[in-house]
Amino acid sequence: MAGQSSSSIKRQGDQYYEKQQYRSALNAYRQGGLDNSQEKEQREKIGVCLFEINDVEGALKIFQELINEGKTAPSVFLHTAKCYQSLSRFMEANGFYKKFLQTTRKNDPLRPWVKDELIRCGNGMRLVFAEEIAYVENAGTTINTQFSEFGVRTSPTTIDRIYFNSDRDDVTLAKKANGNVDLYSSTLTNGRWSTPFPLPGTINTPGFDQVTGFSSDGQILYYLTASGKNFVIKTDTFTTEENQIHRGVFTGPFNSGHGGIDLYFFNDSICLFASDRPGGYGGYDLYISILSHDTWSKPSNLGPAINSFYNERFPFLARNGQMLFFSSDNLQSMGGFDVFMSNYDPTLYAWTTPENPGVPINSPLNDTYMVLSPDGMTAYLSSDRKEGYGDEDIYRIFFKKPIEAHQQISGIPTFYHVHLAAGDTSSSSVNVVPEPVEIKEYYISHLFIEEGGEILTPQNNKKLDLLVNLLTIYPNIMAELSCFELSSGQRSFSIYFSIKKAEKVADYLVSKGIQRNRLILKGYGDSFPIVVKPAPNMSSPVYVKLNQRLEFNLLNYEKDPVIISTEVIKVPENLQDQKGIKFSSLRNSLYYSVQFASISQILQNEAIEPIEELYIEVDNAQGNYLYMAGMVPTFKEAEKMMSTMIGLGFPDARVVPYLNGARISADAVPDLAQQYPDLLFYMAGKRK
Repeated sequence: MAGQSSSSIKRQGDQYYEKQQYRSALNAYRQGGLDNSQEKEQREKIGVCLFEINDVEGALKIFQELINEGKTAPSVFLHTAKCYQSLSRFMEANGFYKKFLQTTRKNDPLRPWVKDELIRCGNGMRLVFAEEIAYVENAGTTINTQFSEFGVRTSPTTIDRIYFNSDRDDVTLAKKANGNVDLYSSTLTNGRWSTPFPLPGTINTPGFDQVTGFSSDGQILYYLTASGKNFVIKTDTFTTEENQIHRGVFTGPFNSGHGGIDLYFFNDSICLFASDRPGGYGGYDLYISILSHDTWSKPSNLGPAINSFYNERFPFLARNGQMLFFSSDNLQSMGGFDVFMSNYDPTLYAWTTPENPGVPINSPLNDTYMVLSPDGMTAYLSSDRKEGYGDEDIYRIFFKKPIEAHQQISGIPTFYHVHLAAGDTSSSSVNVVPEPVEIKEYYISHLFIEEGGEILTPQNNKKLDLLVNLLTIYPNIMAELSCFELSSGQRSFSIYFSIKKAEKVADYLVSKGIQRNRLILKGYGDSFPIVVKPAPNMSSPVYVKLNQRLEFNLLNYEKDPVIISTEVIKVPENLQDQKGIKFSSLRNSLYYSVQFASISQILQNEAIEPIEELYIEVDNAQGNYLYMAGMVPTFKEAEKMMSTMIGLGFPDARVVPYLNGARISADAVPDLAQQYPDLLFYMAGKRK
């Protein structure tokens, strides 16, 4: 950086910082003499860099100075909390997480995560006093560097030989570019690790390569390697000789580039892996696939006893086939990913509730890739805990008592039969006892339209992915998509633009596997604003933001084991628009509208411009736009609206009854009339 100005060095440091290359960013800041900067934001960045390179005490010193100076940014409280949590000082972390919540804005996207961290800190306070079942030590600097070493697989043929992955560059002694990773091997002899050596160039490529496991006889290595934008699993005899006889591509039950990671092979016939494919319980779930008659079965979810709304990853199955280790960032962890253990109960055909073994196996940071050594007395773990040497280190676990499940060899696990029978309805060899039904809870958030009219933003897509998860698991549920948008001139344009946005969201859901006939699409334009229009020459960001949105209304879930809470948009009482209040009061009850046109394009007719309550509904059967007027609680009011629309030149206008946002079919009206007597007037009107 010789010859560069301090400002250009700072810019370079900021570029490293944005790319999360904290060590390089810190070097640049120091080169530019910014260690003693009076600028609070700059000092905060230096504190973050120190935390990320494991100098937690140095980071805490900077953050505490910033707090003492007053007018503290909420992010400083957040960083301070993370520091204390990483040191297992959960009580102090709790306090600073709460200060963050007290000082940050109510719509800060980090608030839900921080609330989860408060729960995890509570777990940490409890787990630090639990009985320790093992000792844990860092594998040392022969194995670990300042970069990432992770994902140990033990050799099935050579005692105390391990294979692992690292993103270090042995030639330049630096971090490999673009996240590239190679495979390494090392052997423990007389308590010392040999210098790790990279596997040959027939396996390691200039891209990403990761060891995933071995065949039962130890002759074949399975490894993940980059292939274009995706990954493939390859096989090799992993010898330095050139006569490789098993080299090829593994054809498994998934596409590892989309829907399959963290692979673990058991006895050549079972593959466990993590996937975020639709139909799971949230985040990544654990799946199993079984090889039978040279064919891998369709992946089967391990179920709600193992999987949660959060992420379950990095599976490992003990050799008795009935004890599962995995990592999860659920609300039973003490921070980041924790290792969990679960046993399969062959009498109940069910997994037991996963247990958190506590410290020192787990830490407040990410603890992953746990694998047992063949003796059942030791294990390996990958972790980014702050006492480590680098980004991620390999640790060795010494159990106080052997893991007996790993000393009992099973050819085929008990739950193998259960999953095999689940795919064969004619099988009578297994009498599976039904598991208790778990009631799942979902919180569905509405979408807000960004400036410029964009609705499929990254933040909104995350909300939609949660909806996809819900609709995939419960195929009877329907979703009403109601889009609202401010008028840009003619009201016929505003309702048309709003239905087009609803269609755009529907296209996203359909692309994720949701059937179109499960979606009710409506575009209301500016018919039902929830915030009153400001006075002339006055601006109101609240008016613009809250009146341009897409709301969800879920239907037909009463018989499913699920609790659904939908976001309630809060509007100050003095800003509430009566039209929006009317809409909210009617949408989940019986109401009527008048359908006056069914066409495939926009309806431009000056006669409809004065109608206050207009909207479009999509006819899923024919694809037409159904133009609707009014939203009223009684049939008599709807009849008056129908007469108005006929008088405006729409002779085919007719009354349509709705219940909870969905049209009531003709055959359902008589039964519902007993509960909703006003439908009797509708029935009488139909007979006229």
